Amino acid sequence: MIGTTVDLVIAGDGSDARASALSALQRGQRVLVVLRSADARAARRFRRSLLDSAGADEGQLRVMTSAEVVCADGIDGVEAVVVRHAATGRLSAVNASAFLSCD
Repeated sequence: MIGTTVDLVIAGDGSDARASALSALQRGQRVLVVLRSADARAARRFRRSLLDSAGADEGQLRVMTSAEVVCADGIDGVEAVVVRHAATGRLSAVNASAFLSCD
């Protein structure tokens, strides 16, 4: 995850998160969805559904499970989002242009 750059980070998997991710993917943006759930199968279904609905490229979407966004920071806007991995407590920074919380 180190060195990852995306256009949008979304926390959550509800209908608002899905709609926002779908819209961003259709515009050609790169999206990271961060889920607290550890259910990898549900995350794969969620990912596949979004990619199919948007007609997006595989590389445009990443879904991270067992994680939570702990901080979004930047000057004059979002520049980085910090994610904590639940199992280890390890933090990862993601370069991002926008952040949306749908938890």
